[in-house]
Amino acid sequence: MYQFRPLWFAIGTLIAAAPCCLRPATAQQRVLSPAQYAAERGRLLAADSAHARATRAQGLVPGFVSVLTENAVYLEPGSDHIHGKARIEAFLSAQVPGRTLGFHPGIAELSADGSVGYTVGWTTLTDSGSSSPSVQYGKYLAFWRRQTDGTWRVEAWNRSRATEPPASSPLLPAQQRVVGNPAQPIDPAAAAREARSADSAFAALSVAQGTATAFYQYAAPQALTLGGGKEFVVGREAIREDQAANSAPGQTLDWKPVAGEAGPRGDLAWTVGEFRYTAPQDGKTLTVTGKYLTIWIRTADGAWRYVADGGSGSVPPK
Repeated sequence: MYQFRPLWFAIGTLIAAAPCCLRPATAQQRVLSPAQYAAERGRLLAADSAHARATRAQGLVPGFVSVLTENAVYLEPGSDHIHGKARIEAFLSAQVPGRTLGFHPGIAELSADGSVGYTVGWTTLTDSGSSSPSVQYGKYLAFWRRQTDGTWRVEAWNRSRATEPPASSPLLPAQQRVVGNPAQPIDPAAAAREARSADSAFAALSVAQGTATAFYQYAAPQALTLGGGKEFVVGREAIREDQAANSAPGQTLDWKPVAGEAGPRGDLAWTVGEFRYTAPQDGKTLTVTGKYLTIWIRTADGAWRYVADGGSGSVPPK
């Protein structure tokens, strides 16, 4: 999102898994060994890099669109969230000629069984179709799902603006297994509902106690937010400090989830939603609306906490 949610949405909550939803692990849900996890993470990073090459070579259409699932969700600054591959293709086809998008991943992490995962990285949007070409730097967050043939496809993709290009040695969390609750898989539909409930509870805490408290309380230890500068904001303490530094007196940040899915084990999920930020400004009220993508893990005690979060404004502030 904007600075208000580098300030941006991070989400996670303490929602226990209902016993009725617990189920035995199937062959597809077995926990990967460390070696298997590292190998599958490498394949996901390779898939993301191949996606970037296709986008560079073929353009947003068909290059970028080529790896989206049929029900994918797409978020970029200045527009609403767009649902469905066909709608995303139509939206990108209507953009200004001469616009090119470059991106490259920084990290990738997976669910315990390697069936879903997420990537985080940097973007460069170049607009050369006008008399005054421009470059817009940014960061992205993507949720991926492995298909039955072993290929990876994008289920949700968010691009957020950054004020500067990435640092030469960017700050990233150490690669580690993002294992939620490998001993007790739950139904993915139930997991998606729990993640959305967590998101709503997190929003309520933001309104009641402010963003710094809320973002800290619901962050996983390895959490990151995209932030608005050259670096990602990495770790619970850094996220709390960033939220506090970017908060305005009298501000309110509220949001609601509108969509979400989980992996087969129910230990890694995503939510997409809409936010509303208000703050006093020059005797009036500044209002910013936008959307966000948050990645969640279910921890060993059944709590949901966010591991990655980003978003952007949908319309200019007013």
